[in-house]
Amino acid sequence: MTWATLGSLALPFQLNRNATALKADIARLGIEATTGEAQRPQALLQGNLTPLAAVEARMARVATFGQTARLALTQADTAQTALGQVATLGRDTASRMLTAAAGAGDDAVLTAGKSARAAFADVVSALSQQNAGRSVFSGVASDRPPLIAADAMIAALGPVVAGLTSAAAVAAAVSSAFLDPGGAFETTFFQGGIEGPGALIDTGDAADPLPTAADMGIRTMLAALATSAMVGEPALALDAGQRRALAQSGAEGLMTADRGLTDLQARVGMGQERLDHRVTQLTGERDALALARQEMVGVDPYEAVTKLENAQTRLQSIYAVTARTARLSLTEYL
Repeated sequence: MTWATLGSLALPFQLNRNATALKADIARLGIEATTGEAQRPQALLQGNLTPLAAVEARMARVATFGQTARLALTQADTAQTALGQVATLGRDTASRMLTAAAGAGDDAVLTAGKSARAAFADVVSALSQQNAGRSVFSGVASDRPPLIAADAMIAALGPVVAGLTSAAAVAAAVSSAFLDPGGAFETTFFQGGIEGPGALIDTGDAADPLPTAADMGIRTMLAALATSAMVGEPALALDAGQRRALAQSGAEGLMTADRGLTDLQARVGMGQERLDHRVTQLTGERDALALARQEMVGVDPYEAVTKLENAQTRLQSIYAVTARTARLSLTEYL
């Protein structure tokens, strides 16, 4: 009769099976003790995963909307900063033009005109600012600057004002180029697109669209700066008195444009406030959803550690029994 019974042959396999199961439990309990979340949420939720799926789906949407809202807020901040720079340049230029118009010498008038041309270039640069690789004031055509180069615009105005001998005629020609439908601004100067739709910051809710460089408030400022820049053009057929009159016209245009630009800044500011409020709301909702999810799938870290230690102890016992069984001899069996 053989001593190797069926039970003794099956014992190593049973021990190995139990060891494998305990290893899996140890891995799972180790993760749970570290993360504080159950690795088998279906057991905690009694097989009903619908509430958990709904919370996780909303968490994913909130994360996406939050990222979009923060990006939109950054773009609005960039636009507001640029508009502030434009407004400052316009006011400074208006002050210089008023000084020139008040009876400054011919050289001082020409110098004021050159300063206006530099301010015009700075404004074009400010309006060409980008955020995340997209031009803020180009609308849907955000892959390119909204305006052609400042020097190119001034050069294009040369033939428009050539031969004009009065400040009023020069001012009217420049304003027409920038403000008239189908004028040089719309056909040549502006290379952006229409206002793009606002970013989606929640289901059925979009951010306010940002203005483009073609907004009338910006165009009016550009026209007034370009008019002021003409004061310093030596090729212009104006006598000293008419140059001072053109400086006066430029200053008045800049002061008028400043009011329109202030309205535009207020519009962008309202959009900033709305986006800031929405980012705060989404952050609060994200935290609330994370707490709700934790209540569904969370585990007690102390309990998880206790179970982990118990499983490790049981595994060590199995290893000990397996080793003892492997050393069993016929003499010991008998």
